[in-house]
Amino acid sequence: MSHTQLLQTILEEVKKVVRWEGFDGKRVDEAVKRVLAGIDVVKLHYLENCVGCGACAPSCPYFYVDEKYSPVNKAEEARRIYRKKLTIAGMILGPLVEARLPKNEEDLDRVVEFVYRCTNCGACYTACPFGIDSGALMVLMKSFSTVVGRVPTIMAFLEAVERLEAYKEIPALVNAWKNVVDQINRELGRVVELDRKGSKVLYLPTLIDVISYPKAVVATAKLLDKLGLDWTMPSEPIGIRPPIAVVIGLSDRAKIVLKRVYDYIESIGPEIVVLIDGGFVYPLLRFELPIRLNVKPRFRVMHIVELLVESIEKGRLKLKYVEDKVTWHPPCQMTRRGGLTIEPEYVLKVVSRGFRRLPHHGLESYCCGGGGGIGCITFEFIEAIAKMFGVDAKQLISSDKERRFIEETEKAYKIALKRKIDDIKKSGAEIVVTACPTCMRTIALGAKLYGVNVKVLHIMEYLYDKI
Repeated sequence: MSHTQLLQTILEEVKKVVRWEGFDGKRVDEAVKRVLAGIDVVKLHYLENCVGCGACAPSCPYFYVDEKYSPVNKAEEARRIYRKKLTIAGMILGPLVEARLPKNEEDLDRVVEFVYRCTNCGACYTACPFGIDSGALMVLMKSFSTVVGRVPTIMAFLEAVERLEAYKEIPALVNAWKNVVDQINRELGRVVELDRKGSKVLYLPTLIDVISYPKAVVATAKLLDKLGLDWTMPSEPIGIRPPIAVVIGLSDRAKIVLKRVYDYIESIGPEIVVLIDGGFVYPLLRFELPIRLNVKPRFRVMHIVELLVESIEKGRLKLKYVEDKVTWHPPCQMTRRGGLTIEPEYVLKVVSRGFRRLPHHGLESYCCGGGGGIGCITFEFIEAIAKMFGVDAKQLISSDKERRFIEETEKAYKIALKRKIDDIKKSGAEIVVTACPTCMRTIALGAKLYGVNVKVLHIMEYLYDKI
């Protein structure tokens, strides 16, 4: 089967999943079961103990688009289902205690609107005096939204492409990977032995790393060699940005891709796995993989920033000192979900005398507004993906109703990101360094929209000529 035929087969599969019109009771019932199955003892705390104080509201980037998007209001969608199905009061009194299930098309439209006004950035969690993570509840509702068919076609398409490994058949993607490997070999002056079993360090760039910041991918290889580490990397990508399924709330499909990643790592047998993506990939592979797969990994997952700090502190790495007016944008998943709050700033302070901290930094940093797949729900992104994969962009938008949803989501996205851009402007930085492809794309878009002249770079791209 040619790659064109394969993609058309995937698009046909996606058409069966996506349904933006109507109300299908069977799908709703299945979606409700998904929500209930995702409730564990921690989420039970989130469902039961919110007092509705609203302390979390100012932390959410979409609260500044419309106050109805406060974390409490959005999470209430999950609580209504929980009360109706799992509490005695809800079963008996129903709507009197705000216990009800979605019953018509308008209810489904409201759910999907709220779902895609949440980046799961964790800011509401750190702001809440009771430790309520409304973002985690919105992940449950994203699963609901996807199962009933209210899922962006672009996201369903990318999930299927990754799960079925169709990206390995796309010429543009195959060439992108090959070109980066060739560049690494040229820069190092030797041929890197790929997939080498027994290597102590497995460098695991993803396809989105290669597409978004190839220079950072090469710079990381140079660093590993500079440090004299025994390392290898994959001969072909093990995912687009594995597992994309978590972004649309499909934990069962995410498990398929995660298992493939885990099996590959185990086949190499490294002590350390090094990542450069500071988005959801980092906390998922480092902290969630053992729980999702019920395994005890023999390897340690590190972000490249951790390796940089360790190498600098041990005197194994010297970096060129500069005067750049540079700042660090903390990706939410790497920072609030992953715990790397001070390490990136430490590295940048070692490099530049001109480093300046954002007014809101660390756990209090502002979310850029593009997480949770929101940054991918734009017409520009859809056109770019269509061109890259060689499909008609019209096939990645299922209906006029979905098109209107994209228009409204993109409009809200562009408003939500302004808060981040204002924070960057106040810092006086000329270079914004980060480690998440979505953050990079969002900040670059915001800088263009709101007239802020900054360069946006991955941290390893910034360090490329300073190692």
